[in-house]
Amino acid sequence: MQQAEPVGADNPVAAGLAAARAILPDQGPLGVFIHHNTLHALQHLPFHEAVQRGAAMLGARPYLEIDAYRAAYRAGRIEALDLDHALAARAPMPRAETVAAGLTGGDLRRLGMLFEPDHPDAAGTEFRLRNGLLAPDSAACYRACVAAAARCPPAAKTASARPWARHRDALLALGGGDVDLSVSRELVRLSAAYLDQGQLLSPMPHRERGFLLAVAGLYADSASAPRGAPRINDDFAGFARAPTDAESVIRVSLDALGVAADDIALYVLEMATALAGWAGMFARIESHPEEGRGCPASLADYMAVRVVLERRAVEQEATRLRLPVDFSALRARQAPAREAEAAGAAVRLWALAEGAGLDAAAVEALSDVEIAAIWQELDRFTMLERRAIWQEAYEGWYRRQVLDALAARRKAGLITPTERPAAQYMFCIDEREESIRRGLEEQGMQFETLGGAGFFGIAIDYQGLYDAEPTAHCPVVVTPDHEVFEAPLYTAHGWHLRRQRLRDAWNRAHRSAHSRSRTLSGGAGLSFLLGPLAVLAAVSRVLMPRRSLDLVGRLRDRLFPRPVTRLSALRGAPSGSRSGRGKLLGFSLEEATDRVAGFLRATGLSERMAPIVIILGHGSTSLNNPHESAHDCGACGGRRGGANARLFADIANQPEVRAALRQRGILIPADTWFVGALHDTANDAVHYYDLEQLPLASRTAFETADRALETARQRSAQERCRRFHNAPLGLAPAAALRHVEARAAHFGQPRPEYGHCTNAIAVVGRRRLTRGIHLDRRPFLISYDPDIDGDGGLIERVLAAVGPVGAGINLEYYFSSVDNERYGCGTKLPHNVTGLIGIMNGHFSDLRTGLPLQMVELHEPMRLLLIVEASPATLLQVASRQAEVRELVVNEWVQLVSLDPASGEMQVFERGAFRPYTPTRQEFPRVACSQDWHGGARGHLGPALVDAPEVVSARASIPLARSGALA
Repeated sequence: MQQAEPVGADNPVAAGLAAARAILPDQGPLGVFIHHNTLHALQHLPFHEAVQRGAAMLGARPYLEIDAYRAAYRAGRIEALDLDHALAARAPMPRAETVAAGLTGGDLRRLGMLFEPDHPDAAGTEFRLRNGLLAPDSAACYRACVAAAARCPPAAKTASARPWARHRDALLALGGGDVDLSVSRELVRLSAAYLDQGQLLSPMPHRERGFLLAVAGLYADSASAPRGAPRINDDFAGFARAPTDAESVIRVSLDALGVAADDIALYVLEMATALAGWAGMFARIESHPEEGRGCPASLADYMAVRVVLERRAVEQEATRLRLPVDFSALRARQAPAREAEAAGAAVRLWALAEGAGLDAAAVEALSDVEIAAIWQELDRFTMLERRAIWQEAYEGWYRRQVLDALAARRKAGLITPTERPAAQYMFCIDEREESIRRGLEEQGMQFETLGGAGFFGIAIDYQGLYDAEPTAHCPVVVTPDHEVFEAPLYTAHGWHLRRQRLRDAWNRAHRSAHSRSRTLSGGAGLSFLLGPLAVLAAVSRVLMPRRSLDLVGRLRDRLFPRPVTRLSALRGAPSGSRSGRGKLLGFSLEEATDRVAGFLRATGLSERMAPIVIILGHGSTSLNNPHESAHDCGACGGRRGGANARLFADIANQPEVRAALRQRGILIPADTWFVGALHDTANDAVHYYDLEQLPLASRTAFETADRALETARQRSAQERCRRFHNAPLGLAPAAALRHVEARAAHFGQPRPEYGHCTNAIAVVGRRRLTRGIHLDRRPFLISYDPDIDGDGGLIERVLAAVGPVGAGINLEYYFSSVDNERYGCGTKLPHNVTGLIGIMNGHFSDLRTGLPLQMVELHEPMRLLLIVEASPATLLQVASRQAEVRELVVNEWVQLVSLDPASGEMQVFERGAFRPYTPTRQEFPRVACSQDWHGGARGHLGPALVDAPEVVSARASIPLARSGALA
């Protein structure tokens, strides 16, 4: 493992802890799962430097395997134009003259990219040769390559032997056992008990004292020491009698292990990453104590407990092997690196010869000077650098498809509604909403969709009717000043109180049954009494999930109807009352007007308002899915955005707010009504709020808007189903909707939805740029009107909010895709929820962070293509003022494209400057509706132009070849 940053000599323990915090996973407990850049701590570095450094530190892959890129090239997913562009940008200049066999330096560089094996398999090739599995010409060529490589091998290279960083490395190399097994087993057990958020029957004692002293209290109370780490009872009992700080415990233990001061920082970092998930959770809760639910946590405490366990385990194993415990003495036994020739040279040369079409005679004719020149040209850039080039080409191909489609749409005619729409729909920017937005717009020009961050500009702590406490509904970088709660409108009938008492009674009974089921007698008794009912419920959730869930819901609503409620939106006095947590209850008139005005202007909805404007937050509802909150709204802090949509609509409908907006130049027509709603992205349901307040004059307009939305959600479900292999292609819209409803309610469904697995683009600008383009549910669509943003203030606020959110989602999917075992959390099948904070594999493992395989298996790992309808000068000004936007852009964690608002000319930010982009493709397929394009395909699709109903006359669908479609 390489050292993350230079560390200080004054306090190497603190330096090691700081280095660990910078690289450990920063993922919170499952209930507040937020997408973030996995290597956020390295975001100050250029993208390729950061991913390579992070991979070296964590033993992970920075990119896809090179064979995956080559397969994409053979399939047309990368074209020669893209590879040439990436080579010219990143690879060293090749030799222009002929090097060997008529091949120039450029030829050899391309052959190396396309054919040279990443891991030459000499043994496998020899086996195929001996057993006659090679064609005669190929076998002859290989023999010639063996001879050529023997007389002129590649330059000798020094073997990269990794220095031992801690005792475990040395003991394993010297024939001992893995001390981490015994240490980790005890440490996982203690960590899970300490951080538990409600799964244990009773909490771990002494938790209020911190992890180190809580563990010390356990062993002081006669807890048994594990066999692999004897005598820790005495160590921890001493800490219990005379408490000491964690850093001192770490320092004393490392001194006892003979770790020199210069080695301490790296030793601490190595120990932390041995169980990176658990160490990361302690570090996360230390920096976000509200996520610990009152349980104090610190990385130093965790590392102190670990080093005490490791010290005793090392002493026992070193004694058994008759080796010294002193680390300096152990390191002296490491053998020096040896000089060795590169293995598989013949296989490398053979692959190049085959790729270049050279036969055995041509290889035999190569002189030693020519062969040496070949090795020199190939070794000018490493396999890691070649993978970086492939990644650039992989992204470049898709960037061309999208930018060319935008140019083709402009050439064919932008679709811009001019009259007042019949209905407008404000969605979150989430890319999963792109298909339902197309489904609405394809029904006619009278329907218009917009996109904004899903908290709708209103940062609140929200407490629903049956929530235990308020939670933040806003981006994680924002701390709300206001608290809003939901309360029943009518209490005279007592429905709310009776429902609440029944809920409390049910919850008490459920907790009691759960506790008793984990005892010997209680488990046997409850299995006998309730087992048949549990089996029936489980079977119904598997065999008829949709019907069973619907039946339970209808029965609940019939017996215990939910009362009509209102939100505490506005308060009377500007100062107002405060909650018990010191937050302002509701918004003053001026505050509410500020929020509504800011959001309407930022999204371009400050004029041309329809009679009905539906504000749709989003969330995801599925069963038996520990990562459910990862499918919710990132702009709402990983929670569902329905409360924010409802609150925005409530405020925007208030007469006094509308009057205040008029004074600011925003006129909401008298017949315009806002309706809050929640779109469930798992089952595609739409739930409206406060319809009982809908004016009689607005009902006809609402019914029109609702019918269009009903059609659109069926079409969206139909488009989603093409990704699910257990859903046949060609499902009718209504059948597709039933399918997604059933899979969201299925108890054993590993993929209730694929989440953000298709994300690739973010378009900030007017909808006319992308309306009428099928973008395959891949873009975040952010509404922004440059015509009303004279000073650039609106675009600065938009990019400051959506840039980090979109990049965070995109980059977490990137890393969990390129190395799902290290950056992600592997397949869901062995996952086990632990302490309600995270998941392990089975009953014992590291805490698995990142995304499961089932969420990323369809994903194409690419950096976000951020297209902004603004000039390069405006974007550079924004980057100069916004530090995080500057990091993302200048260090190329996103691909930034400027699209001129007037001319449509595009410029791509590459290598520190904006460079003009010229479209390479002039014609695109044109279809009458989305179904004509995606109806028969499972894989990712390239863009296609979808003409509005007013433009295309009614006609039969014409089968078209799907350009850019991959199986």
